[in-house]
Amino acid sequence: MPAPHQPPQNIDELLRIIAARDSEVALLKLMVDKLKLQLLRRVRSEFGTSSEQLTAQMPLIDGGENAMATRAKAASAPVPANDPQIDRSLPAHLPRDVREHLPEISDTHQDTNGQSCGCTACGARLRKIGQDVSEQLEYVPAHFKVIRHVRPKLACVACHAIFQASAPSRPIARGVAGAGLLAHVLVSKYCDHLPLYRQSGIYARSGVELDRSTLAGWVDQADQLLDPLVAALGRYTLAAAKLHADDTPVPV
Repeated sequence: MPAPHQPPQNIDELLRIIAARDSEVALLKLMVDKLKLQLLRRVRSEFGTSSEQLTAQMPLIDGGENAMATRAKAASAPVPANDPQIDRSLPAHLPRDVREHLPEISDTHQDTNGQSCGCTACGARLRKIGQDVSEQLEYVPAHFKVIRHVRPKLACVACHAIFQASAPSRPIARGVAGAGLLAHVLVSKYCDHLPLYRQSGIYARSGVELDRSTLAGWVDQADQLLDPLVAALGRYTLAAAKLHADDTPVPV
């Protein structure tokens, strides 16, 4: 290639210069793209993924082995639903409601419990040779109940002194909400993100009318009940020699 200050002498030489510079520009563009992807990868490792486009471009950075692994992972077939290795047993801690389903039988014979056990075809006695067991997951909706606190008044037959047990304490003074109901309202509001007006509609379907203002009052007073726990957590946290904070923004 001639020096930059020397103009090309003919068209062929000019075309060669243009082709060489095009190749150099293409190479520089590839290097810039690679550096951008490396920078995006560094930023994502520190602050989280900001774009899904980087995932598809990662093989350009990692090289051939990672590219092959990515393609193999993408091409791998999903696990079929009837795979015998999948554990489909229901949780063992759930209570079991056993329901025995008997076939149609005749009254010709009875078992030791006095139940009919005769064959409908010939009338002979039936005997158990095995059983098939299958399980079905069911849901029992939550329900309300009313706890009546009865405090009998007892009078002495001699001196006529009256005795009566003290009234049990309540989470909210003169309130009708029990501790379990208050906990359910708070968990539904702050953990399950159910606003109070939605909870009011849910409870109304069970025949219990609870206004949103009533629920808001319960939340406010239940918050005061948690003050000792908050104070204890604060003392425990501030007792450490070093504190770490996470300032990652959370969208609300």
